[in-house]
Amino acid sequence: MRKWITTVSLLVTASVWGQALPPGVTPQMVQQVQSMSPAQQQALAKQYGINLPGQAAAPSEAASALGEQGESLTQAEQVELDAEVTNAESTRAGGGGSARYGLSLFDSKVSTFAPTDDAPVPESYRLGIGDQLIVQLFGKENAQYTLQVGRNGDVSFPKLGSINLMGLTFEDARELLKTRVAQQLIGVEVVVSMGRLRAIGIFMAGEVKVPGAYSVSALTTVTQALFQSGGVTGIGSLRNIEVRRGGEVVSVFDTYDLLMRGDATNDIRLQSGDVIFVPPYQGVVEITGEVKRPRIYELKGSETLADVIAMSGSYRTRAYPGLAVLVRKATGTALPTALSVNLLDQRTLDMPVRDGDILRVPASGDTLTNTVTLEGAVYRGGTFGWYEGLRVSDLVKNPVTDLLPEADLSYTLIVSVKNELLDIELNQFRLIDAIVAPGSNQDPVLKQYDTVLVFSLPDLDGAGATGSNTRARLLSPVLAKLRAQAREDEPVQVVSVSGAVRSPGTYPLFAGTTIADLVRAAGGLKDSAYLQSAELRTLREDKGGALLATYKEIPLARELSPTTSTVLQSRDHLTVREIPDWSPQDSIDIRGEVAFPGTYLIQKGERLSDVIARAGGFTDEAFPEGAIFTREEVARKEADRARKFAADIRQTFATRLLTEETVGSNLGEVAQITAALESFEGQGRLLVDLTAALAGDTLADVEVADGDALVIPKQNRSVTIVGEVQQPGSHVFQAQYSLQDYLSLSAGLSTRADDKAIYIVRANGTVQTLETSWWRFSGASNQIQPGDTIVVPVNTQYKERLASWREITQIVYQSIVSVAAVARL
Repeated sequence: MRKWITTVSLLVTASVWGQALPPGVTPQMVQQVQSMSPAQQQALAKQYGINLPGQAAAPSEAASALGEQGESLTQAEQVELDAEVTNAESTRAGGGGSARYGLSLFDSKVSTFAPTDDAPVPESYRLGIGDQLIVQLFGKENAQYTLQVGRNGDVSFPKLGSINLMGLTFEDARELLKTRVAQQLIGVEVVVSMGRLRAIGIFMAGEVKVPGAYSVSALTTVTQALFQSGGVTGIGSLRNIEVRRGGEVVSVFDTYDLLMRGDATNDIRLQSGDVIFVPPYQGVVEITGEVKRPRIYELKGSETLADVIAMSGSYRTRAYPGLAVLVRKATGTALPTALSVNLLDQRTLDMPVRDGDILRVPASGDTLTNTVTLEGAVYRGGTFGWYEGLRVSDLVKNPVTDLLPEADLSYTLIVSVKNELLDIELNQFRLIDAIVAPGSNQDPVLKQYDTVLVFSLPDLDGAGATGSNTRARLLSPVLAKLRAQAREDEPVQVVSVSGAVRSPGTYPLFAGTTIADLVRAAGGLKDSAYLQSAELRTLREDKGGALLATYKEIPLARELSPTTSTVLQSRDHLTVREIPDWSPQDSIDIRGEVAFPGTYLIQKGERLSDVIARAGGFTDEAFPEGAIFTREEVARKEADRARKFAADIRQTFATRLLTEETVGSNLGEVAQITAALESFEGQGRLLVDLTAALAGDTLADVEVADGDALVIPKQNRSVTIVGEVQQPGSHVFQAQYSLQDYLSLSAGLSTRADDKAIYIVRANGTVQTLETSWWRFSGASNQIQPGDTIVVPVNTQYKERLASWREITQIVYQSIVSVAAVARL
């Protein structure tokens, strides 16, 4: 800081006086200073205690703190110290580091001050020693004169002599000069304007950042003088700035009048010799919370809570002034006290505030009064106004226009607040009854703060755009509240149901809830529900406090009657059984060469022969030996085995990496193989013998299951040969041909063929190998059947003849060499 001020001082002096540049001062810095206006150069020089050429020092400047460079440096450092004091004072006032309101008005970091030398001069301005007038004559005589008011108050006007203008307003002086010219210079007109204004000397005292004597323009006001002095310190008053003239206080300026009301009445124009005195502030008060301008405000000593609220700009929209808090340091004690105050009471608003008070205005809650809520499967859910006598039918009038298509009209809940503890109680009703009979006993009357829950049908849960109307989602907060409000004398009011109902789960219990109500809450029974009996579990405590469960068989069909249904208790559980072997939707898909292909519903115990008979049997083109029968469960098992195989491959590969075993594949190849295995979905083919099944073989007549598929292909009169033969392909079946005949039709085996591992894949998917059944292929013409595939695998130990001769030659050569070596011995 000290180096910067010194550099600026030398820079201004060198640029204005034309001296040699001091070390560290560049020509660019000089050019920047020279580009300033004279008024800006003078202001900069005055700020750092320098007298520029042609600038007369005010009489009191000799005693100014800015008269010597060393002293100006000390005061500049004081500015930094005052900034620290400001922050510390703001924290002391409880602002958490926020500045006192208005303190940043004169912040030098944000320059809003412009010199007043070029400002227009008001007509009421009174001339004094040093003021200049520019007089321009035209007509018979053209001339321009610059007249300066001398020490005796006169101006010397050529051809007119001395004219006294001291103390006259600018308007009066202009009229006087016009009159004198008109009287003494015939045929000459005159235009009078102000030239350079005189400089006046003022003194800034008290809590200003840079106190001392200042030479300022005669048009300078109180605020402009404060701008030039850097503003007030952290403890300086913004509301009691005094202007003293001749030993008396002529004006007291309150910056809050200017900032809050735009009133600059007391921002008077200064005169030479005026003293601006800024005393320390008398007190501060802080207001926080829901006000438009939460800040620390200065007190003048007579403010009330109403004045503080007005200074903060009044309340925000969410303010709750009826329960504000006033934190005040109690007299004679070390700890402050908190007072609850109602700012809506005029007597409270008239309460005087003290230094250090903190007023907190809280926010109002989101809860609305006189409201009811409609939520769930409705088009226009939300909050509605409540009035005495409001019914459900007033909120939902038409099921087509007011409810979503998936709305459940047979089960609706009303959640009500029943006491001051905000405990809830519930009422179950049928929404369709309220819509059909509005105003009746079936149309409940709503109370203030009631919530109507409209659920979606269990079979359509989540069918809406958001899926947020399900029983689970809407009942979750209700059940949580019921569990939270459970007490020793009032157990949790919930019951549950499981089994063959559309929406099993836990549901609220209200007075008089029956088994029929619980089943209705769960969306009703499934088609598979067993109506003869159900199980009801009831919990009770014995004398020792242990919890005992009692199970009771109940006739479900009779319990669903509204006249005989059992009333439920807390934590009862209903289990609805399913009909044994219930499978109304199980089906099998039959395609191909049957009389009536399609999808057939099946029941437990049906077999392949049964469903083929229901499909009308085989057509004349049917080829039952090549039937393809698939089952979803088998496909899932195949996929599971493939994934397990992939995991085994990865584990084996990782184990080999940790040992000295040779790894034949890299990580990329292993990953590619395992990825293919993990994506394998499985075919699910189950080998069946339809001919035996239709012939009465119970072992071959498989029992069908849901999801099975049977494809009966057309007659296949071909035999296919693949693998290591000279010419793979398909040939027309010939009953008299043997295996060797079909191999001959394919030009025989290749050199790489393994003639001992030939096998046959039958049309139904079974496999027969030559090794285990060689006698079947030795001349018996009926062993090759239509649709068979002859597979000739490759010999994995095959070697080319050239390689074999190379090995034999090498062995013979090595033997000859050995014999020759022995012969030499």
